[in-house]
Amino acid sequence: MTDFDFLSDDFDIEAHLANEEKREEIQQLDQLARDCRDELQYAKAEKFSQRAADLAADLNDLSLQVKERFWLAEVQRMQGKYQVALEGFTWLIGVAYDPQQSCQLGEDDLWYVANGFMDFVAVGRFLPEMAATDLEPVLARGLDWLATVGKRNWSAGLRLQRGTLWQAQGKLEAALSEMEAALALHRRHQDAPGYRLESHLCWLGDLLQEMERPEAAADAYREVTQGYEFNDYEQMWAWTGLAQLAVEQEDWAEAETCALKSLELARGIESPEPVYGAYRQLGHVYFKQERLSHCIEARIQAWRYARQMESQARLHNIYKDMAEIRIYQAKQSNPQRYIPKARRWLQWALPLAVRLDRQVGSSQRQDKIHNWQADCDTLLP
Repeated sequence: MTDFDFLSDDFDIEAHLANEEKREEIQQLDQLARDCRDELQYAKAEKFSQRAADLAADLNDLSLQVKERFWLAEVQRMQGKYQVALEGFTWLIGVAYDPQQSCQLGEDDLWYVANGFMDFVAVGRFLPEMAATDLEPVLARGLDWLATVGKRNWSAGLRLQRGTLWQAQGKLEAALSEMEAALALHRRHQDAPGYRLESHLCWLGDLLQEMERPEAAADAYREVTQGYEFNDYEQMWAWTGLAQLAVEQEDWAEAETCALKSLELARGIESPEPVYGAYRQLGHVYFKQERLSHCIEARIQAWRYARQMESQARLHNIYKDMAEIRIYQAKQSNPQRYIPKARRWLQWALPLAVRLDRQVGSSQRQDKIHNWQADCDTLLP
């Protein structure tokens, strides 16, 4: 609006004042949502972001819509609400490829749209109906779009997500090369959109652990625990990784200490996902020590939090974990009691395993379930 608009005969002062009130409210809501995100209170942040996004839509202000819809989808992602978050990220990608809308984007708007490409893939990995081969073209489109808008140095987050897709497909060496390149790029351009440095390190640590490179994995996790004390989410993630490394070394005291530290941090985050992960890791620590009552308690807690998320992978994992306990108990004594329980958990896990395997073109999960079902038949024909 220009100064001369006020001189127009058809200027609606009431509508103008109402819109200015909406803008002020959006500004206040945005600050409240930001404060909640900083405190990892994602459910509260979602309420503020939803109201801000609705008001931005009422104003028909594209820049405000891009910003508020991104943050709404982001806090939904952090709570494991993947399907609804995907809708927000899809909308952002649509803006990038709409000629009438994309020409209106300013520098700040580009930051949110770039994140939309990255987080579309981040949530898509948790939706089995979205194959990894379908997600890779989204990354390619994102990289092409960054080149088009002159932001090639913003590609760290996209390359990190490509590494996670390759990891899920078992292409571990290629995934490692891509994640290391993404980390190096992020260290050079830390103000670019995408993920924090400590998130890069945690993803890299998880991959290195899978590749049986415990020293390198520990270095990545410890860089997070020792250098980023105010970022509880990544701190929790890193302590979980260190707990697993300690399990593999049969250092039970260290494993339990790290797992309990992870759980302590997770409880302060308003999202079921980190609490699920911390309890699952604690259960694993107890299982390896044959402390079965503690293990069952931790895994039941993980199951309760998994049910709050839109993640078939999380449910599959905890169903499998519970079956593992029951099969172990059956091998010790009384298969008549424990094998029916194991079979039920495996029955629930199998269709999820099929869908998750289909996503990455594998049969690894369902093969594991079939093997355990065969063990059940051997123990209790």
